[in-house]
Amino acid sequence: MDIKTAAELLLDNLPAIYGYAVRNIFDYGDAEDLAQEIVCGVLESVGNLNDDRAFWGYVWATAKNTLRVYIRREEQKRKHEKAAENAFYLETIIPSPEDGVLDASQNAEEIYLIRRELSLLSKTRREVSVRYYIQNKSCSEIAKELGISVETVKYHLFKARAKMKEGYYMERKLGKKSYDPGRFSVDFWGDRNHYSDFFNRKILGAIALAAYYAPVSAEELSVELGVAMPYLEDEIEALLAAGIITKIGGKYQTNLVILTGEYEKESAVTLEKLVSRRAEEIFEDIKKIVPEVRELDFTGKNYDDNRLLFMLLNIAVVDGFIYARNKSSYGDPKPLKLGGYGWVFGHDGDYDNSRFVGVTMHNEVPESSSWFSAENYRAIVNCQLWDHWRFTEKSRLMVRAIDEKCADNLSESEQEQLEILIDGGFISVNDGVMKAEFPVFTEKSYNELTEKYLNSAVEKVGKLMIEVSDVCEKILAAHAPASVRDQCGAIAKIHHRLEAGAVLLEELMTRGDLALPAGKVPLCTFGVRRDQAG
Repeated sequence: MDIKTAAELLLDNLPAIYGYAVRNIFDYGDAEDLAQEIVCGVLESVGNLNDDRAFWGYVWATAKNTLRVYIRREEQKRKHEKAAENAFYLETIIPSPEDGVLDASQNAEEIYLIRRELSLLSKTRREVSVRYYIQNKSCSEIAKELGISVETVKYHLFKARAKMKEGYYMERKLGKKSYDPGRFSVDFWGDRNHYSDFFNRKILGAIALAAYYAPVSAEELSVELGVAMPYLEDEIEALLAAGIITKIGGKYQTNLVILTGEYEKESAVTLEKLVSRRAEEIFEDIKKIVPEVRELDFTGKNYDDNRLLFMLLNIAVVDGFIYARNKSSYGDPKPLKLGGYGWVFGHDGDYDNSRFVGVTMHNEVPESSSWFSAENYRAIVNCQLWDHWRFTEKSRLMVRAIDEKCADNLSESEQEQLEILIDGGFISVNDGVMKAEFPVFTEKSYNELTEKYLNSAVEKVGKLMIEVSDVCEKILAAHAPASVRDQCGAIAKIHHRLEAGAVLLEELMTRGDLALPAGKVPLCTFGVRRDQAG
């Protein structure tokens, strides 16, 4: 086989050769060196290969021989280094593989430092070292238990010993997140949220925050978080499996956008200025159509002007968001590692700057064609609380109330949720029939409302949202690391367009155009009944 053909085949299959090196060396940097030596070894002698069909058998035989030579060479190098070490390095502190187990006579401080450095070793080197130094097992026993060669065991012992001795004399200082892990809060936009309970353990969020701006090794995370590697490794694997972090060589970096406190403060100033310039014009468009809206076919037309204004503004925000999406799309939802489709992003804090408690823009259930929308702005949370706990059950009950279904044959859990919705003023039950206590339109009347009366306000809100997200995307990209900047456009469109609607509501409340009722009232909830009459 000619060298050019062999080089092309090797180039196409480099990941397989590199994978072989990683499986046998367990060190990404050394694996790259070994993979390079394998390729060079093949190219040096492939001209002697007479049968092209034997090429890959020849490649893996060369790889095996190169691995043996590589390990022997590393062992010899370590032995020469050992002979040249200064006396103060204290061979008795961390014994070489020839010296056996740790000496029980060592003082407490030495033992502590050795254990500290053991806890920072990667999994394979830690397992080899513990078995050899602590459990007093031979290299052949360890090789059998771990399914690797004796030469590989010795290689890892020398590597681990060098790493431990290097760290022994270092003054390691635990990072800030070891005592103040911060608070990572996950946010989601998509079909079904499988990430809401994922970050119940603080350590997962702390890792995401610590690895956001630059790739960090597991050892660096261990020191920063004050968590030993044996406990940290499972958490890292969970984050990798969920797609929250990604592996870059031997390091890890957060794979989603985090809206930091510094970013949200800066973006809020810009957002509020943009909204305040448009608020009065949008409100006047909504206010002038109230008399005509009362003539439409919907339950709730008898509500006072204030409540109708809240409802109309909210519908303008919901439809304005759709208008903005159609004019300037944030793209198709992405498949997520934990299931479903959508976008996941985070907050560096406990939703401290969020202007929403929850958003349900368009929610349907399988047994009905009717739907509802419930936007719980933080500014109205003392009045209305749309609780997203047991969301599926609540959704079914809300739609059943829109359809005016009976309240019988409910499960115990559904009955509990119904009582919550009754207490919140969303649903009433009379003579065993559920009824929605929020505006409910027929499909015909809803289309007439949005297309004939609200279209001007919807367009203005939608254009405002596009303006806001375009500006905030640039600010977010300046704050985010390069690795996630390609996500900034979608996150700015999803997060800040809705946020613009919330700021608009807050602005109108501050101006006195809208007034918060004294009790619990579903101000920003509405339903649409799709039936033969509609």
